[in-house]
Amino acid sequence: MEPSNKNDNPRLGITFHRSFSLNRPAIGQILRIQNERKATGGISRKELNEKSNLGSIYLESMPRWAWGSGLLNHDKSLSKFGSYSYQFDPLLEQLGTQWLMHYHLSAPLGPGPAFWHELVKTRFRSGDEFYAQEIADQISEFFEREEGKPLAPRSARSTATIFLGTYTRTDSLGNLGLLEAIAADRYRVLDPEPPATWVTAFALLHWWESLYKEQVTLNLNDLYGDQGITHLLMIGKGRLNNSLEEMQQEGILELYRIAPPYQVVLLHRDEELILRKLYGG
Repeated sequence: MEPSNKNDNPRLGITFHRSFSLNRPAIGQILRIQNERKATGGISRKELNEKSNLGSIYLESMPRWAWGSGLLNHDKSLSKFGSYSYQFDPLLEQLGTQWLMHYHLSAPLGPGPAFWHELVKTRFRSGDEFYAQEIADQISEFFEREEGKPLAPRSARSTATIFLGTYTRTDSLGNLGLLEAIAADRYRVLDPEPPATWVTAFALLHWWESLYKEQVTLNLNDLYGDQGITHLLMIGKGRLNNSLEEMQQEGILELYRIAPPYQVVLLHRDEELILRKLYGG
């Protein structure tokens, strides 16, 4: 089945980061402030300034990181994922939380920036190596192809540094074990421990809603490959099939594998049900 490429949701632009990598402790402050406030809707810059110790540029970039990683909605209010992660993992230390932050940044239709999906899809292959300049060049090529205008070399290099730092810094998403620095400006993609089934379930639901919202049934093959879910979570077909079987046992979906093409039927679209499973609620 062909996915819908229509994206009605806003997503981060290419220089959203303001030269700062994702920082979990800073994002944790934003979630705390949003959780403690009594007003509805998104948190204001004034509130962040008064109730955090974040610098002026952090106050601009970290809410964007929180939105891009799925913890805030576009209006800066807590998402369901943000609410559960703050309740059960306020320091954003659990690998399940960090996997879902990675997933949102790299999801095909956002909220993360479009180039992030492109890089994860094409570069995150276990054992592959590349230089930082290669990532900068790919970002430049992607931007010019999508926007029809060149990206300043300095912006491309800064954005590449931010992308790479997000997966190597321990205060960011480095604990996932996706990437390591092996020499000056050279990196190797690792073979990480696969995410928990309920990380995969949440990512699958978000992916399905983004690309196949009007459909309740998909071919199993649609879940594999560059357009599927496996490359975003760096898992193989076998691992995904095991997770799908566990989801079937919990009544999330139904698998039909009597004769090809094999089918997956989505029975529930309840994010909170899956988040409760993920965080043991």
